[in-house]
Amino acid sequence: MTLTLKSCKAKVRLSPKEKRAADSIRSALAPDLPRLPKDEGRATISLQNSDVIFKIETDDIASLRASINSYLRLADASYRCIT
Repeated sequence: MTLTLKSCKAKVRLSPKEKRAADSIRSALAPDLPRLPKDEGRATISLQNSDVIFKIETDDIASLRASINSYLRLADASYRCIT
């Protein structure tokens, strides 16, 4: 017997110190999200006050983990370029 999941979801909230930094991170990462292959999952990015919100949905846990790691690294790189 194997366990199969229909979908895996995650919501990641980043809280930079300044709203300007949050907007810059969102602006840097948003253009790449629509270009993701449909079979790899879906991801959205938005701003809520001074927080950056990632919502990621994939078909399996390994893809979800890889996506979360990728977006966190990209967000970190964007933040380091700003500060």
